[in-house]
Amino acid sequence: MTDTRAAQRFVTLHARLIDRRRMDGDPALVRSALAAYQNPDGGFGYLEPDIPDPGSQPIAALAALEVLHEIEAPPDDPLTVGVARWLETVTRPDGGLDFVLPYDADAIPHAPWMAPPEERSSSLHMTAAVTAAAHRAGVGEGPGGDWLDRASAFVWEQLEHPPRPGYETKYVIGFLDAVPDRDRAEATLDVVAGTLGSREAVPVSGGTEGEALTALTIAPWPGHAGRRLFDQAAIDRPLDELAAGQRADGGWTFDWLAWDDAVSWAWRGKLTVDALRTLAANGRLAAAPA
Repeated sequence: MTDTRAAQRFVTLHARLIDRRRMDGDPALVRSALAAYQNPDGGFGYLEPDIPDPGSQPIAALAALEVLHEIEAPPDDPLTVGVARWLETVTRPDGGLDFVLPYDADAIPHAPWMAPPEERSSSLHMTAAVTAAAHRAGVGEGPGGDWLDRASAFVWEQLEHPPRPGYETKYVIGFLDAVPDRDRAEATLDVVAGTLGSREAVPVSGGTEGEALTALTIAPWPGHAGRRLFDQAAIDRPLDELAAGQRADGGWTFDWLAWDDAVSWAWRGKLTVDALRTLAANGRLAAAPA
């Protein structure tokens, strides 16, 4: 049985302030903590544990938009408007976003997979992820609608070819869950379904040995469009594993490369809050943490 008090203690002791506030559940306090990460350009820095860049990065914008959706911030919230305007300034001519923007890799510690690229290019992985989060956060209903249309058009164009296994597939399915054009999304999901080698999990190319994305990771809540790509058993098994995955210290952990102890604690704090919210959304807890 999940011990929510132990999880609370773990988060209080080990998590970043943003995740402590998410655990507390007060939207105003979560927003206040998130605002501290916003840069003058409207983007967000320091928010992604695997690349604590003080400068704004697409992956930090993704994290911010996910939190804004979680607290149900309105589309005209200055944090939402600001990040949408920043995204407009860094979007490439084809409508896509870089996976990582250039930064001083010698000065900023980072996970190996977040190294700055030798050449800039648009990333379907990152553009699909950020665009899906932007749709959920209501960016299309506010001043950022023009940017969101451009970025969405890039993803649709890229989906003329199947996404690569792993996180690209996850975020493409997330995009197809979030976009308002449901007929087009459902038809494209049928195509993506034909590319899944397994209806249990999707292996992560280049990840750690055995690293894979479960059906629950890809479609974490009931009503997610990706749920229809998997049997209910493929959702129930990782839910059972998630419920059983709480460690003796009260927190949850991860299966990808742990490259720094401090970063591991940051991730575990976030994932502990995420685990409780996922369990609650799927009827495995009486309520989400608050």
